[in-house]
Amino acid sequence: MKKINSGIGFLIIFLLWMMLHLFVDPRLIPNPIKTLVTLGKLLISGELLMHSFFSLYRLGLAIVLSLILGTFTGVVMGLNKFCEKLLVPFMYVLFPIPKAALLPILFVLFGLGDSSKITLIWLILYFQIVIAVYDAVISIDAEVFTAAKTLSLSKRQLCRHAIFPVILPNILSALRTSVGIGIAVLFFAETYATDKGLGYFIMNHWSVLNYQEMYAGILFLSIIGYIIFRGVDLMRVKLVKWI
Repeated sequence: MKKINSGIGFLIIFLLWMMLHLFVDPRLIPNPIKTLVTLGKLLISGELLMHSFFSLYRLGLAIVLSLILGTFTGVVMGLNKFCEKLLVPFMYVLFPIPKAALLPILFVLFGLGDSSKITLIWLILYFQIVIAVYDAVISIDAEVFTAAKTLSLSKRQLCRHAIFPVILPNILSALRTSVGIGIAVLFFAETYATDKGLGYFIMNHWSVLNYQEMYAGILFLSIIGYIIFRGVDLMRVKLVKWI
């Protein structure tokens, strides 16, 4: 059913794109078929793959770091009362702040290279995962911890058999909902102080009015986002079989 829904979604987007091309302005909105051909040529030439490599490197590293640090922080906040009192107010103050507005500060602190861009994406994902994991941990019934003490389970066994199965669905849900935001921030970050990445590729072709390549870049960035989104969906199906 998901495959059918995805196919219908792609078809609707294609038809809308074609209608806009025909009835708005063909110079501003290129033919979707020609855009696909251009996308293929850019992939074969390797130009788009090179920019994609840098974008995926930045996004992938930010995702890995946010998963590791966000999960750890959320579990500690949920299990330790002192850490909960110390960190929860801090998290709830920082969480609503639009992280994209911090980019100039990150440029000052980390320079204009990849570090500032990766940190910005990490900030977006990190807080999402921390809140999701924290909510999952505090929702665990107290009887579970009582039973763990009765069975003399180690902290490792407790995390593996009681905590991790509870927080995993929340982690994947938070990751799925924040992937789109992360890609949007990636695009925004790559329009500044870099000559590599899909954001740079798209805006560079826009600046020289090369709309065919610009739309091809946007299309490929959308495809990457869709693949990541469905990948998280697949992980949820394969790993969270008890829901």
